[in-house]
Amino acid sequence: MPLDHILQAAPVWFRVASHTESEVLGSAHILLDNAVCSIEVDLRVHDQGGEIAVQELVPGTSYPKTCHERHLQSDEHFCIGFNAGKGIVSKDHAVVWWGLLRHFLKLQRVAERTGRWPPQQELAHGSAGAHQLAAIAAAKDLGIEDEYMDMLAGQSAWFADSGLQLNARNRLKNSWLPCPVGCRKNGKPISRAVCCRPAAVAALITQERLRRKKTADFHWLARASGEQCCGTMLKCGLRDTPLDGVVSSDNSGDESQGSIRTAKSGEA
Repeated sequence: MPLDHILQAAPVWFRVASHTESEVLGSAHILLDNAVCSIEVDLRVHDQGGEIAVQELVPGTSYPKTCHERHLQSDEHFCIGFNAGKGIVSKDHAVVWWGLLRHFLKLQRVAERTGRWPPQQELAHGSAGAHQLAAIAAAKDLGIEDEYMDMLAGQSAWFADSGLQLNARNRLKNSWLPCPVGCRKNGKPISRAVCCRPAAVAALITQERLRRKKTADFHWLARASGEQCCGTMLKCGLRDTPLDGVVSSDNSGDESQGSIRTAKSGEA
């Protein structure tokens, strides 16, 4: 049973209050480096159709019940990683799960204090997440993964240009123009026609467009179902305009550092 592995791997920062075959109740007490306080939150961990799910013991106590920007899902559960609760068949898997939960709780403190979720820690909501992972893989193949991460943080990027078009062979049109990746030969830009990795270029453009479309669809459905912005984040897909000055700009030390490469926040 997945929950048995979770219980066996419970870390020292989680105090188990009670447990049954289907759920574990307890409290997280996480001391923070270079901080005078700690994270304390009561949690319910339970088996949900063979997957491990986690939420506040009483949703809405420490965090908003639902906030997609903070990866607090519509069903009031935490999204601690892409498919994080699936496939937990050993204690080692459970140890990884607890690590993701600890990281998630630390990011909640960052979000509370800054009104932002670190972009390099974020995976797009819903089905858009899979497209983001595919786009990251293509960007890595092209050697521009950092550029993709910068784009997620708000910088402009060529692969996000809606004017780029692909032909029937899934290659960039206007083949005489310079390769957008910036490839050069003998010090001169090469044309799109002789790009050495056209498949990766096409994949990056296509997957990034799908990520944006699926993200927009996700927010549209959330609004249509009556979900409303909780007001704790500076930007929110459920709101038309950003909030200014709603939270402190204190970054709380190094808590926001890290990378989606090692700790992905997934579906929410």
